[in-house]
Parts: sequence; structure tokens; C-alpha cells
Amino acid sequence: MLFNEKFGISHINYNSGRICIDYSADEQLSSPEDNLWGLIEGFSRLCGGIRESTGYASYSVSNSPYEILFSLTNNEGIVITVEDMRKIDDIVKYVKDSIADINYNMLYLSGFNE
Repeated sequence: MLFNEKFGISHINYNSGRICIDYSADEQLSSPEDNLWGLIEGFSRLCGGIRESTGYASYSVSNSPYEILFSLTNNEGIVITVEDMRKIDDIVKYVKDSIADINYNMLYLSGFNE
């Protein structure tokens, strides 16, 4: 459970490049899908990009400094997948810092359904 935060990293698998994201439901974003869109909206605002579908129910953000995919799975919830495993340490730091910024500045609010 998260306290005073909307999103947080719950697990990092350095073998598969999967970063599992926890979220707390609220009035703005209550469903898992809404929270996925909200997280993508936050990353989009940070890098001045837009959400792009990559197929297979996964999404990327244009202008992102790293190749990462956002998806929603039945068993893990929201997952960020690292595309270039050679950069996993840098990407994990980027995701941690970005989530902190998204939580602090509430960049996930409004506009996630647009």
C-alpha cells in the first residue's frame, strides 16, 4: 500500500527488464486502466511527448529519453518494460526519479483520457 503517493515501484526484475508499478486508487483514477493512462500522462508531460500504441496492448511515450513500454497485465498490474537491457540501471533510476516527480507535481491529473 502506498502512503502519500499515487505511484510507486513494487518490484524490479533485472533479468527480464520488468518494473512493476503499484498505485493507489482515488477519485480521479480508480480503475487499473485509468491508472495506466495517468502514469503514461505523467511521463508524457515530463518529456513533452505523447502516448503511442505499440500494439499488443502496450504503449510508449514519444520524446522519452529511453525505450520503455507501458502495459497492464492480469497478474502484475502496471508494468514498465525496459527495451535495452544494457541501460537497465540508468532506466530504473530514470523511472524512480520520474515517478517521484509525477507524484510530487501530480502530473497524472486531468487529460489522461484525451
